[in-house]
Amino acid sequence: MKGELIFIRKSERFLVPFLIIAFLTQCTPMYMQRLNREIKTISQINELDKDTPYLKVHMLDGQVYLLSKWEVNEENESISGLGRLLDLNRNLVEAGDFSISLQDVAIFETNTLKPSPAVSTMAVLSVLSLAVTVLCLANPKACFGSCPTFYAWNGEELTLQAEGFSSSVCPILEAEDVDALYLTKPRSQDLKIKLTNEALETHVIRQANILAVPRPENSRTFVTQNRKFYQAQSIHEPTKCNAQEGDCLAAVVSLDGKERFSFADDKNLATRETIDMEFGPINGDKLGLILGFRQTLLTTYLFYQGLAYMGNSAGYWFAKLQRGDENMTAYANSIADVLGGIEVFVQSEGNQWIPAGKIQETGPIATDTRMILMPELERTPQKIKLRMTKGLWRLDYIVLAELDEEVDPIRILPEMVFREGKIDSEARSRLIEPDKQLVTMPGDELTLVYELPTEYQHYELFLESQGYYLEWMRSSWIQEENLQKTITMFKHPEKFLRDVAPEYKKIERQMEEIFWRSKYVRKKN
Repeated sequence: MKGELIFIRKSERFLVPFLIIAFLTQCTPMYMQRLNREIKTISQINELDKDTPYLKVHMLDGQVYLLSKWEVNEENESISGLGRLLDLNRNLVEAGDFSISLQDVAIFETNTLKPSPAVSTMAVLSVLSLAVTVLCLANPKACFGSCPTFYAWNGEELTLQAEGFSSSVCPILEAEDVDALYLTKPRSQDLKIKLTNEALETHVIRQANILAVPRPENSRTFVTQNRKFYQAQSIHEPTKCNAQEGDCLAAVVSLDGKERFSFADDKNLATRETIDMEFGPINGDKLGLILGFRQTLLTTYLFYQGLAYMGNSAGYWFAKLQRGDENMTAYANSIADVLGGIEVFVQSEGNQWIPAGKIQETGPIATDTRMILMPELERTPQKIKLRMTKGLWRLDYIVLAELDEEVDPIRILPEMVFREGKIDSEARSRLIEPDKQLVTMPGDELTLVYELPTEYQHYELFLESQGYYLEWMRSSWIQEENLQKTITMFKHPEKFLRDVAPEYKKIERQMEEIFWRSKYVRKKN
C-alpha cells in the first residue's frame, strides 16, 4: 500500500477497516525488500499492475476473491481468473475459475515484493520508530492515538487546540465535529492551522473549516452541544467547588491547563462521582454553564483493549458494523452508554435537583469548551452539581455566563494548504470539494491557511471538521484475542467494565506520560 488510500463511492468504503487491520497484522520488517500494497477503486482499474501474480477482489457484500492469472474484460465489465472465494469470516466458499461483475466490486488489492535500497516509508510506519516502539511495548494500551490534531498560535507559541471527530472509528461513523479554538490568537487576517497525524492511524478528512462567530468586546462567544452559538455579556466564576478530594476551586476558575481529575474505581470503571459548585448572585435571564474539559485515557484504553480482544476477528466485527447490522450498532455504543457523559443539575427554589443537560464528547487530547443552557427557574441558580464517571474526565474550566441572543457563524474554507513548505493544491481540493476526502498517514503534517474577516479580533473561532479514522492493529494486541471477552464487552458492558478494572488500575497512573511521549513524528531529512 502506498501513502494514500483513495475512495470514490460511499459503497466502496465499508471494507476499509478490515483492510487496514489485515494489512497491519500481516506486516513484518524486511531487509532490502518491501511489501508494496496498492488499493484501487473501480475507476482506477486501468491502473492495476498487470504484472502482479495475485489480485484480491473485495466485494460489496464482504466476500473476497483471491485470484491468480487474472485479466480485466472491459467489454463485459468483468474480471476473471483462477482462485478462491472466501466469505466474511474468510472461510473457503468455492475454488475454481471465476468471472466477476465489476458492478459488485468494492475495491482491488495487489501485493508485490519489490527490492528497496532502504526501508520504505510504509515499513518504517508499520514497525514504528525505535523510541515509540519501546514506549508502546512498555504500555501498549497507552500509545498515542485518537484522531486528527490541530495546532494554532496562542499568543506565545504553536499549541494543540483541537482534535477532530474522535469517536468516528470507521466510515459508517463518519461525523462532523465542532471544537472551540478558545486559546487561539490570530497574528493577522491569515489564520494558520497546523494539521497533523501523530498516531498509528489512517485519517480520512472530508472538511476542516473555520467557523467565525461575532463576539462582544471584552467577552466571549460559546457553543452548545447542539451547535448553537451565543454571545456572553459577562462571565462568573464559582465561589465554591467541592469534589471527593475536597476543594477543587483553583483548578477550574481559568482555562490554564491545571485540571481537576480523579482516578477510576478499582472494582468498577463505571462508578460515578459528583462535583458540587456554588455561585454568587447573578442578574441574568438567560444563563449558560461553560465547561472546559477533555477525557482521561480511560476510553482510549477501553478501545485498544476491545481491539485486542477482537484480535484477528476485528475485521469481521467492523464489517458487521459498517453494513449497518442493528445488533452491532447497539453493541458499538454499549460501553459509551454505560460510561455516560457529564450530567449537569441545578438546584430549584424547593431544593430539588433538576437536570439541565449533558456533555457527551469523546477525546483525550485537546481541551474543548461547551455550554449547557440553564433551565428557567424562579431564581438564579446558585448551586450546580456535576455527575460523571469517576476517572473519565479532566475539568479545566467551569463558569456561568450571562447570554445575549443566538448568533450565526461565518464558515471559512481553507484558502491554501501547504505541505513541507510548498503549496499543495490537491490537498486543498480534497478538503473543499464535497465528493472528495483528504487521507493522511502517520507523520503527515500540513498547514491550512484561512482568510478571516477584516475585523478578525472581534470574532470567536471554532474548528469544524468532518471525517473518520482507522486504527492500526498492533501485533502485541493480537496475542490477547479472546472471543468470550469480546462478546462480554458487546453484550454485557457493565460486567466488562468490572472485569477490566483491575488491569486498567495497574497502568492508569503511567498512561498520561506514555501517551504524550509516544506521538508519531516522521523524521525530517
